[in-house]
Amino acid sequence: MNTPVRILGIDPGLRVTGFGVIDKVGQKLAYVTSGCIKSNDKDSLPERIKTLLDGIDEVAQDV
Repeated sequence: MNTPVRILGIDPGLRVTGFGVIDKVGQKLAYVTSGCIKSNDKDSLPERIKTLLDGIDEVAQDV
């Protein structure tokens, strides 16, 4: 029996970070969700990075 694997792909960016989640069972792939996490251009670089990391953490916890 094949063990299911959940895969989180990240397209990094400082303004917008994209993500996609798929499930893989054997040779089959199934779409789970996708989206983007946006930071505020007016924030400092450390604040923007924190916003993106918090968003990625939230996605990882939810799926």
